[in-house]
Amino acid sequence: MQPPRRPAVFALTPLALCLLLANAASAQTVPGMNSALPGGVGLPALPGAEAAAGPLAGPAATASAAAAPARGNFVQPSVGLSVLQTSNVYFGTSTPARSDTVVSITPGIAFQTEGPNLRTYGNFALTGQYYARGSYSNTVLPSGTLGLSARLVDQWLYLDSSITAQQNALLTIPTQGISTATYTTTQYRISPYIDHRFNDDLRLRARSDNTWTHISGNQTGVGLSNGRYGLQTIRLDRRPTPFGWELDGRQEQTVYTDGPALSVRDEIVRARGLYAVTPHVEAGIIGGYEHYATSFTSLSHSIYGVQAKWRPNPFTRFDGVVERRFFGTGWDLSASQQIQRLSLRLNWTRAPSSYLATLQTLPAGVSVSSLLDGMLAAQYPDPAARARAIQNILAVTGLPSTLPNAINFYTQSATLQNALTFTAVLLDERNSYTASAFHIKTQDLILPGAPVLNNLLLASADYVQNGIGLGYSRRLTPVMNLNIGVLRALSTGFGINTGVSSRQTTFIVQLNRRLAPRTLLIIGLRRQLLDTANTGILSATESAVYAGLTHQF
Repeated sequence: MQPPRRPAVFALTPLALCLLLANAASAQTVPGMNSALPGGVGLPALPGAEAAAGPLAGPAATASAAAAPARGNFVQPSVGLSVLQTSNVYFGTSTPARSDTVVSITPGIAFQTEGPNLRTYGNFALTGQYYARGSYSNTVLPSGTLGLSARLVDQWLYLDSSITAQQNALLTIPTQGISTATYTTTQYRISPYIDHRFNDDLRLRARSDNTWTHISGNQTGVGLSNGRYGLQTIRLDRRPTPFGWELDGRQEQTVYTDGPALSVRDEIVRARGLYAVTPHVEAGIIGGYEHYATSFTSLSHSIYGVQAKWRPNPFTRFDGVVERRFFGTGWDLSASQQIQRLSLRLNWTRAPSSYLATLQTLPAGVSVSSLLDGMLAAQYPDPAARARAIQNILAVTGLPSTLPNAINFYTQSATLQNALTFTAVLLDERNSYTASAFHIKTQDLILPGAPVLNNLLLASADYVQNGIGLGYSRRLTPVMNLNIGVLRALSTGFGINTGVSSRQTTFIVQLNRRLAPRTLLIIGLRRQLLDTANTGILSATESAVYAGLTHQF
């Protein structure tokens, strides 16, 4: 028996500065399908878009979080205009192809105020979309973010908080006519945290991340769910010299609050013994206990495992944790290498998760800024100077802001996810290359003696996603770049989803020309091919030409 299918999302947004984007605007989409527009019209990136970055951040803030420029106080109005001519505006749906012209205009404003102990920032926009042939109803989609970071007690207590609201368009083909269904997503986040060093070797960290997600005005007919997600952590560690130790506790909870409430809670305590084998190699053993509970049942399980760190030089690092947990063997492995103009990164994890949890951590794509940050760490030790250098590189090379990543399914459930991703960026004098590859296996998490956690599910999460994205950028003149990109994505169902699959290939050729220091023009071509066995979705092709203009005042 096939699970019920959801309508696919065809998200028409203003052109965002990227060659390829593997996700749609929301997670309701054809598995493995890229339906976002390419291009380069968007609002200015905000300092503080990466949590805990900036001058108010405590010692826990990482250098990579400084990719956004630290600019002090500013107000930045902007406007973006894009025009898309497509041969198949219904690409990825059950409706036969139809051509249309889509015009989008996005006025917006970003601001930041910064003092010695408080920073506030915001970014607000209105996106109007007009369909010349009436393929969908015209719509205006507001969005905005307002946040603050504060130092409450120096060297001890800090606070991050934000409110984000966005009206989303879910383009549906109902039985009676064609319309644009909308819903508004509002997220409230508050994260107080402690970060204190008692001395050079002993450190205390504690953080409470709390996010509430509210869906309103749902006209889509899709069962979107409100919910809250909380992650509470505390860690006390002593640096190995050569012996060290670490005590940590963690509670992660997801609650879907619509209908018959579904909750998932994971509580863990661990103790680690650490030993510095050499100044560059650290190893340790892990022992602990875990209690995992759902709305239906719970279980407790001991935890044991090993961990290792390797830092042969400032530009090479490896971190690995392998543990035996209630679901079997879990791991979190990461490796990175910075070789002058080459940045490589590999991540491999296997762990339980939920949609609301991954909503906080899984971006639409891998940030190119974070890859460049590691590459330039030695050349620009100061985070602010490095951030400015990164922004300059992105402007000059025309590199995409993100690299393709797997789709985050909106499944309203607990899942077990095995995720392997690889990314690379190579900078040359006039040529730049990007690559990303991913293999993600997501499956419904079933506890012994309990039903599948899908009483709210619209579809099972049992999918394997594989994909690769390649990009090439050439600087033709000091103000003009040629970008070429290709994305190949395959999603295959298993278990209850056996026989459900989709394969998409996307080609993009794009020219970026900076008309003035604050004005960018983009024109491009796109070709998409979709081969799917999904019920209600047509295999299809699409050819499109687009142009976009953005200006920051």
